[in-house]
Amino acid sequence: MKHRQSHGPSRRARGWAVAGGVTGGIALGAALAIGIPRYVARRTRASSSDPYAHEPFELPPTSSVFTLRTEDGAPIHVETVGPDDADLTVVFAHGYMQDMNTFYFQRKAVAEATGLSMRAVLYDQPGHGRSGPLARTEYTIEDLAGILHEVLESAAPSGPLVLVGHSMGGMTIQVYARLHPEVFAERVKGVAFLSTSAAGLDTVETKPMRALRRLRRTVLPMLQQVAGWTPDLIDRSRMLAGDLGWLLTRRSSFVTANPPASIVSLVERMNRGTSIQSIVGYARAILDHDETATLPLFKGLPTLVAVGDSDPLTPPEHSRRLAEALPGSRLELIGEAGHSPQLEYPGEISQHLLEMIDKVAAEIGDGSTAAPCPPVREDAGRGRRRWTPFSRPYGPRLES
Repeated sequence: MKHRQSHGPSRRARGWAVAGGVTGGIALGAALAIGIPRYVARRTRASSSDPYAHEPFELPPTSSVFTLRTEDGAPIHVETVGPDDADLTVVFAHGYMQDMNTFYFQRKAVAEATGLSMRAVLYDQPGHGRSGPLARTEYTIEDLAGILHEVLESAAPSGPLVLVGHSMGGMTIQVYARLHPEVFAERVKGVAFLSTSAAGLDTVETKPMRALRRLRRTVLPMLQQVAGWTPDLIDRSRMLAGDLGWLLTRRSSFVTANPPASIVSLVERMNRGTSIQSIVGYARAILDHDETATLPLFKGLPTLVAVGDSDPLTPPEHSRRLAEALPGSRLELIGEAGHSPQLEYPGEISQHLLEMIDKVAAEIGDGSTAAPCPPVREDAGRGRRRWTPFSRPYGPRLES
């Protein structure tokens, strides 16, 4: 008995010591998991040379804001900038896991351009930004084309249009042309395809696209089969990712070694703000997209095709094939850029866009367009300000 009594306290003490060590290890691991990303992210932000540190991304130039209720009842957030009676309306359709803020710089370029009177219309795709989701598990690009049609009827019911689509937004424009060929032929005077594809994304062998295919195979069936499954816990976890999410975005979304911290933050907010249900819901639509047969509808239109030379989601060969199918289009390969060149090198993309719009203005001004257009001032298309937020030490790699 004495022997047992003498060792009891020591065993108990060792037990408490082990428990304390485990608890301390867990606490230390949690502290490291939170503290190291926070430390690295803060140091990275502080050391980043950021020409956009004071850009008011949350307060872009705006003339009107409203919510459009679609036929399905989904609330779509729409914003405009410029006069309602502008000579030309430029409509921006954003891509997967982003929102209208991806066009912040191009929106600013249109607002500040001189010469032709222009108006910009931007909206958040369903399940992105400040737009609500559609009432279904899976979306189709046809759904998005229908919403684009409703946005045009509501925000720009008349007059010539230039349509600008990034990634999934470019796919939306392609399907819109197929579903509404008469309106498209009558009103659309120019198109810009940024980092997009007409077909074949299901064969892209990059890490992000393989991950999207796995998402489609695994999570999508669960969404379809488990009644009442709500991904709120996953979304809350993603919202809490904070600095770790920022670092992952910086590593995965940019090619340059030291991207501006404010742009990384902007992309990370857009990605994190897209619900997991929307992320999964669009997977099949993106991978199955094939509008090769629709491309002849774009024949004769001034068309800009631009892509980053290191784009892992819609690689450059997709833009090359797109440009080859559109005789007269202009292909711009942006050096050292990934999937969002409009944010990585906004001056270059804005410049190319304004040049394409100049071409549209010239055609409207000399009466070469077949559809009736409102009268254009004599100075339209001339003297446009070339808005470039910064100059980079190397030029883009250009192809035509």
